[in-house]
Amino acid sequence: MKKILITLYKEKCHSLYREFIYDPPEGYRYFTLDDFTDEFIFEESGSIFVEIYNKIRRNRFIIDIAKKNDIDIIYCTSGMLLFNSPIPWVIEFESAASFIIHKLQYWGIVKRVLPFILRQKNLKALIPWTGAALHSLLSNIAEDKVVKNKIIPIHLCLRKIDDIIQKNSHNLFTILFVTTLNNNAEKEFYTKGGRIVAGIIKKMKEVVSVRFILRSKIPEEYQYLKLEKNIEVYEDCLPEGKFKSIFLESDVFLFPCYQSPGLVFLDAMNSDLPIISTNIFSNPEMVIEGYNGFLIDLPKSSKVNFLETEYGIKNVQTGKGIKDDDISESLIEKFCEKIMILYRDTTLKEKMGNNSKKLLIKEFSIRKRNEGLKAVYDKILN
Repeated sequence: MKKILITLYKEKCHSLYREFIYDPPEGYRYFTLDDFTDEFIFEESGSIFVEIYNKIRRNRFIIDIAKKNDIDIIYCTSGMLLFNSPIPWVIEFESAASFIIHKLQYWGIVKRVLPFILRQKNLKALIPWTGAALHSLLSNIAEDKVVKNKIIPIHLCLRKIDDIIQKNSHNLFTILFVTTLNNNAEKEFYTKGGRIVAGIIKKMKEVVSVRFILRSKIPEEYQYLKLEKNIEVYEDCLPEGKFKSIFLESDVFLFPCYQSPGLVFLDAMNSDLPIISTNIFSNPEMVIEGYNGFLIDLPKSSKVNFLETEYGIKNVQTGKGIKDDDISESLIEKFCEKIMILYRDTTLKEKMGNNSKKLLIKEFSIRKRNEGLKAVYDKILN
């Protein structure tokens, strides 16, 4: 059994990782840092000098753990770059911006040195979650065949895919909106398009009686949503059964986000839901226009392209600065139009929902991901 060390902690990691760390490819076993140490090494600093020191320390710490425990491959999560590792390693990434995490102001320097770091001999593979992530990296660094040849896209996944969906009965057409409740949960309301959702709710009330389920922290300025008729709000983490049930009670998953990808897309697909979202970054890989949902273009003036206008980071959308983004009436109308298409056409709604499940099984299953990872690991070790 070959041993893979993933550079995260089970109790502190995003739910996305829990979808696969307990289910490795055949012939491999995953370990995380907390399997070997109680020390937490990812505290951030506001000082660039302290942060550089911390990165060097993390580098040594991880390599020492890998050596002492006979690790065969180190699997680095986004932003965790190693230097001169004697042990083969791979790194996954969400976008080009993953390599600098929150230190965006240093992108001008980073993009020049990044190709040299990514050329390291023992860095065996670069694993973007999506085709959009691949494009974002290659469009931001100088042409480099060595780096390009290491890139192997492997989609994020859902561990358990339900074979048969039993929808919960309800009287009203139900629209579901879900955000992350991790750190900065209230900020996530804006990043995932909560202001657009609020506009849609207001507009839909003028047209038809529908029900909304919002699993999200609600900022102070939108507290009135909790008092609205036919709106259910859940601001805390839900038990697994209840979380699943709000998807099964819904007819459409609405996600007008400024940033992607999101695991919640896969939850919606698993519940046979058509999806209405924004046409940004990797969303078209999970929502195929007219097949399992609809995609709406954000205005060119939107702050979704903040990273390019402010820092020159190309092809990476972001939720930064969008709290004050201009939400036009025409944008709200476009979302409402797509919702009404599915409201009026039950056959199309069910067809798109079924197509969501087909796409999930084809591209985003743990089986599909493990096939790709096993091929990468086998090539490194054989």
